[in-house]
Amino acid sequence: MKVRNLLRVMLVSLISIACDKGENPSPKPPVIKETAHEIVFATSIPNPEGNTGSAYLQTIANLNPAKYDNKNSIPTGFGATPIVFPDGDIYSLPAYSGNTKAEVVRYQLDKQNHLENKGVLALPAGSGASCIVKLNNQKAYLTLQSLGLIYVFNPETMKLIKEIDLNKLSHADTKVSPAAMIIRDGYLYVGLSQFDSKWQPRENKVEIALINTAKDELEKVIVNETLGVSVPTRPTDAKSIFMDEQENIYINCISAFGFNTKKYPAGIIRIKKGTHEIDPDYCIRLDKTKVTGLSVNYVDYLPAVFYAGNGKLCAYANAYALDKQSSNPYTTLSRVAVVIDLNSKTIEAIKDFPISTPFGEAIGRYKGQIVFGSANKNDNGFYTYDLASKKIAGPIVKVEGYPSFFYSFAQK
Repeated sequence: MKVRNLLRVMLVSLISIACDKGENPSPKPPVIKETAHEIVFATSIPNPEGNTGSAYLQTIANLNPAKYDNKNSIPTGFGATPIVFPDGDIYSLPAYSGNTKAEVVRYQLDKQNHLENKGVLALPAGSGASCIVKLNNQKAYLTLQSLGLIYVFNPETMKLIKEIDLNKLSHADTKVSPAAMIIRDGYLYVGLSQFDSKWQPRENKVEIALINTAKDELEKVIVNETLGVSVPTRPTDAKSIFMDEQENIYINCISAFGFNTKKYPAGIIRIKKGTHEIDPDYCIRLDKTKVTGLSVNYVDYLPAVFYAGNGKLCAYANAYALDKQSSNPYTTLSRVAVVIDLNSKTIEAIKDFPISTPFGEAIGRYKGQIVFGSANKNDNGFYTYDLASKKIAGPIVKVEGYPSFFYSFAQK
């Protein structure tokens, strides 16, 4: 009897299964949501002469060991560093040389982690677009180096609001070129490059435009002629003007890009919180500050910097003396990873870190680790550095081309 009942139950179950297969097909396997991408990076592939080439922008999920080509990237401007904000806005600028379409494109990541075009701001040809800062969701500023202009635009609509013309600040033998910027207490601080036709300064003088962000008008020009440095901020390094935890503004002055350092030394200056003047008592002169752990005593200038907090500035320092065999400044092995103590005014080379060419000079942070992009003799990729333990690792991520930009939404 029990056996008969058991057979009956099995028969009913088999019939039920058969009916389900015919009338209710098995559901599709659930779609697993892709991990959100936390990193934005760019690579560049220069032409033989080094001052032109191609550049590519892409996003990845994390900094786990991997190798990436450029198949999942989009073109971006060669020599013009992308700008990324914590709110998810990603800006691609046209090539600094002006040989690509003259426009700024705003991107955000969609649900599939693709770079989605959110709007375009048209620019004049050959504008030398170099830096973007945002006041809020309705107003942002863009420097146009070659035109002596600052564009005020709406970052949501990508519509032009106003032009701020700074050409009246040009000297007789140089042209004013607004570079990197920062906003503090309702004012936009703009580093002013005064370059001649050969992209060199003519005097050891620092000039910074102070613009009232309520009126978007030039209020004054901050000037210093006593510290001996010139050319405040590097145009293509938005981080070359930054604030510490006390909101003191620090400015990386690149002077003559490492050429003729005896006449035009480079260094770091500051504008203290609560003032609109350059601190006359503060300067880290690179021609007077020996670098610990380096085979040559001094470096020429700082092409890339990243403020890591607690008075520590991570940077790539250039020392042409490290590669006397190279005559091409674009390919020389002269980029040294260093840590600068802004309080003690000391510079220390990161031990055992490979020396890079100028095309590998990205610096950022990922989950508490400093990330350096390096294009050295052996590898092209991203390395990590722990400030506390002074340990390096990498290249953790290897790339096609040279690692020229790095930003992480997961910095802590």
